[in-house]
Amino acid sequence: MNQEYLKILAQKFLDGTASEEEKQLLHSWYDKTTLSGESEIVVSENYETEEQLKQSILGRLKDSIAQNEAEQEPVSSGLFRRLGIWAASAAAVITLAIFAWHKTRPASESVMQLVHAPFGQTISIQLSDGSKLWLNSGSTVRFPKIFTQKLREITLVNGQAFFDVVHESKRPFVVRTKTLDVTVLGTSFDVKAYDNDGQSKVTVKSGKVGVSLHNQPGKPAVMLLPEKQIIVQNKKSEIKISEISPPAIAPWKDNRNVLEDEPLSEVFHALERKYNQHIVVEKKALEEEKISITLDNQPLTDVLKVLSFSKKFNYSQLNDSTIVIR
Repeated sequence: MNQEYLKILAQKFLDGTASEEEKQLLHSWYDKTTLSGESEIVVSENYETEEQLKQSILGRLKDSIAQNEAEQEPVSSGLFRRLGIWAASAAAVITLAIFAWHKTRPASESVMQLVHAPFGQTISIQLSDGSKLWLNSGSTVRFPKIFTQKLREITLVNGQAFFDVVHESKRPFVVRTKTLDVTVLGTSFDVKAYDNDGQSKVTVKSGKVGVSLHNQPGKPAVMLLPEKQIIVQNKKSEIKISEISPPAIAPWKDNRNVLEDEPLSEVFHALERKYNQHIVVEKKALEEEKISITLDNQPLTDVLKVLSFSKKFNYSQLNDSTIVIR
């Protein structure tokens, strides 16, 4: 599918004028790029900011799913799966997009890119300064196509990313999340800030980084050295600094998750992202129990069997994409 036609389909979806056949074409495009590991870029110039475009698509997606559910009750597992796939397809239109404003904004402003890694996938990106970042599944990052002369700034909208930053003494590299900023000159480090985890983590692999909390603007940055990790409880802004073994620093880049003494709530979230499943925990006290586990390429059923045996819970597959923990 060429760029021009893809852009037309995306815009028709935004306008609410896409036919079922055109929606299916977008669906097929998403499946094709997902399976091949490639991602086409959709360019839209009809919205002033990427946030406006994202909210417009999400609003129409929500209405579309609600309408389908109303028309198709009770929802069968097949319909549930199709709606989930279409949701992912529409999300790909949002998050694999470059939003260009050069027709409505001054030419000097940098083109922004918003990139999303769907569940079950990781993405690597080469930045304009030669730095590299890896985006974990279910994560979204925003950055300029070309960095400014004074600052290299990236926003981790949601999720987890590993950065290997080229050293520039006169141009800091800053990663912003909802609760904290990480400032470096040149180093490698991991930032984890998923919305549903309740805490943010910064882990240093090499070099030195400075971590500043948004709600403590006058406080000096906390400096971290290699194999150190800072954990910030988002609601309380409580800080804990600890050592971390090298194998536990961003192993997800190589399709491995090493979780050391983590609560089961975070383990379940990791399983959701890795296996593209929704996990419902009915026994809430279970989420606070801690465990250490390494996830490679084991089938999800094997992982759940081990967890259920060691932590004494039952589970069942509700439908194609939902697991219930009891």
